[in-house]
Order: sequence, then C-alpha cells, then structure tokens
Amino acid sequence: MSDLTRTEVIKLIAVAVKPLELRGVNLSMVDLSNLNLYRADLSEADLSEADLSEADLSEANLSGANLKGANFLKTFFIQANLSGAILTGANLNRADLSEANLSGANLKGANFLKTFFFQANLSGAILTGANLNRADFFKANLSGADLEGALLCNAELAGANLTGANLRTANLTRAHLTANLTRANLEHANLTEAHLEGANLTLANLEGANLTGANLTGANLERAYLRRANLKRAILKDANLKDANLTEVMGYKNFKDFFK
Repeated sequence: MSDLTRTEVIKLIAVAVKPLELRGVNLSMVDLSNLNLYRADLSEADLSEADLSEADLSEANLSGANLKGANFLKTFFIQANLSGAILTGANLNRADLSEANLSGANLKGANFLKTFFFQANLSGAILTGANLNRADFFKANLSGADLEGALLCNAELAGANLTGANLRTANLTRAHLTANLTRANLEHANLTEAHLEGANLTLANLEGANLTGANLTGANLERAYLRRANLKRAILKDANLKDANLTEVMGYKNFKDFFK
C-alpha cells in the first residue's frame, strides 16, 4: 500500500513553501497525473506503475527511484536527475528529458516514441530492447550505453556521443547518425538508409551490419570492422576507409573498383 494518496500529495503541494521532500516514499500505483512536482525530491521513492502522465518533474531528483511500469506520457523531466533509476517497461512516449541525467539508469524495454533527449546524459544507461523510434537525442551523451536490440527507426542522433555504445542488432533504419560512434558495436545492426554523413566510426564494429542505401559521405571508417556488411547502394563518397576490414563485404561484385 502506498504511503500517500493523490489527494494527500495535492494538499502537500498546496501548502509547500519549498520543493516537496518525498525521498523514499512509496507512491506505487498512485495517480499523480498533471501534478506540479517541480524540483521535488523523489530519490529512492517507489513510483512503480504510478501514473505521472503530463506531470512536471523538471529539475526533480529521482535518482535511484523505482519507476518500473510507470506512465510518464508527455511528462516534463527537463534537467531532472534520474541517475541509477529503474524505468524498465515504463511509458515515456513524447516525454521531455532535455538535459536530464539518466546516467546508469535501467530503461530496458521502456517506450520512448518521439521522446526528447536534447543534451541528456545517458552514459552507461541500459536501453536494451527499448522503443526509441523517432526519439530526439540531439547532442545527447550515450557513451557506453547498452542499446542492444533497441528500436531507433527515424531517430535523431545528430551530434550525439555514442563512443563505445552497444548497438548490436539495433534497428536504426533511416536514423540520423551524424554522430561520434568511435568503438561502437553495431554488429548485425540494421542501418538501412541511415544518415551517417560525416559520422566518426573509427574502430567501430559493423560486422554483418545492413547498410543498404546508407549515406556515409565523408564518414570516418578508419580501422572499422565491416566483415560481411551489406553495402548495397550505400554512398561512400569521400569516406575514409583506411585500414578498414572489408572482408566478404556484400553489395559490390568488385568492391575495390568502387573507390577508383
């Protein structure tokens, strides 16, 4: 049973002269939709399966909070602290996480359709199997993040830092990846018609990746591993393939002739 009801939380907000202090409070399954929780301290709180749709959690502290299966549809998390939080299976469709700190957070299987992550910190976050279709990660930090099997179709990742990120088997169809993918693992990833113009793929693992129709104009693929990658109709104008491993690359009968 939760520690507080919706009515009790609303009363606390009404009389508060400073941000709410609800550290460690159990609010599991409570309806907190549309409430103003700006700068609230909800660190270590249990909000599992709670409804916080369209609530304002900007600059709130949710570090280490249990947010499993919670509903955050269209919720504001601008500059919020969600480091180490558990959001497995949560719904964050169309939420705004601009400049939020999600470092080390567990977002496995969560939904982020059309969610904003502008300049957010997701370093070391777990996003395996998450739905990130059409999400906006402009200039976000995803270094070391685990995105294995994630859905990133039409996602915006321009200027993002994906250094050392795991994108194995991820679906990045038509994603905008003018980003830093140094040492990223893209093994068997789907990059069909992806925008990789000017991307840094130095030492990236692209073994078996599907790059059909991808635009790699000016991309840096130095020492990248492209064994058995599919480059059918890919655009590689001015790309740097110095010391790249192109063993058994598919898409060209004579791959070397393509660069003449």
